[in-house]
Amino acid sequence: LAEVNNPNLKAVASRVDQAQSNLRATIAAWYPSFDFTTGNAFPSWTYGRQYSFIQTFGSSTEAGETQTNRWSATATLGFNWDLINPQRVPQVSAARDAFEQAKNTYLIALRDLRLQASQAYFQLQYSDDNVRIGQTSVQASLVSLRDARARYQAGVATKLEVLEAETQLARDQDLLTTALASQANARRDLARLLDLPQNITPTAKQPLRPLGVWLPSMEESILGAYAFREELDNALLDISVSNSNANASLGAVQPFLSIINNFVTGRTFGYAGVNPDILTTFNDGSTATGALPGQTWATDNTVGLNLRWSIFDGGRARAQYRQSKQQA
Repeated sequence: LAEVNNPNLKAVASRVDQAQSNLRATIAAWYPSFDFTTGNAFPSWTYGRQYSFIQTFGSSTEAGETQTNRWSATATLGFNWDLINPQRVPQVSAARDAFEQAKNTYLIALRDLRLQASQAYFQLQYSDDNVRIGQTSVQASLVSLRDARARYQAGVATKLEVLEAETQLARDQDLLTTALASQANARRDLARLLDLPQNITPTAKQPLRPLGVWLPSMEESILGAYAFREELDNALLDISVSNSNANASLGAVQPFLSIINNFVTGRTFGYAGVNPDILTTFNDGSTATGALPGQTWATDNTVGLNLRWSIFDGGRARAQYRQSKQQA
């Protein structure tokens, strides 16, 4: 019930999934990327007019009018693949170690939860046993008090014996009250650990009994603690993550080389910057006045290498390297 219902264990399990997703995202740096982009508007329509005048010695002469009425659409398909990336290997290594840490943290949380559940169950059994002992003691004290009063009435006992029996009964009743309070606290502690509703009160199914005896020696116990202590593995992974981060910091000032391929295509329909009064003559000898729409279709493909090298960054990469090494 604790493993299924405990919210803290669910949160730790969620962090394991987060670390695994982060590892997958980091490994993606080994693969190429494809990007599809368009212009500011896809498609776009441009319409406008422009009037021109020539100023000569205080007088102006109209030079003409141009108009624009054009539809256009442009798209780019880009390909990029890092051939050399000095930060890629240490970043993937750090993400993988962080994933292992998250899994160890889940095992630690699961181990602690099982231990807490066992302790809470044992405490409930212990409190139940104390209640049983307290009830038996109160019953025995009641019998002793009744006998003492009977002997006192018969004249074979003193008033002191009756007072002693009453005192013992009060002491046993006080112990029973304390045991009942401890039992209620133990039940609520177990219910909180199991994340049970308020209207459900757990009770121990089995009575208190010894489960076994610890037989390994001290040396064997120490070796077992080293072998099954995930906290030590996490400490080693902390060192590995810090060293990977240090290498990634140095990689920021090393050269990066990638191959790129950009394919651009576009199409336009209409006219731009055309005089509406222009006279157009056709092959058959006919003429027409005005801007005639035209169509264009263009494609362009570029393949090349992209080199990036941060030669000087003010010592930032080296400082981050030293910080990670100090953490390690």
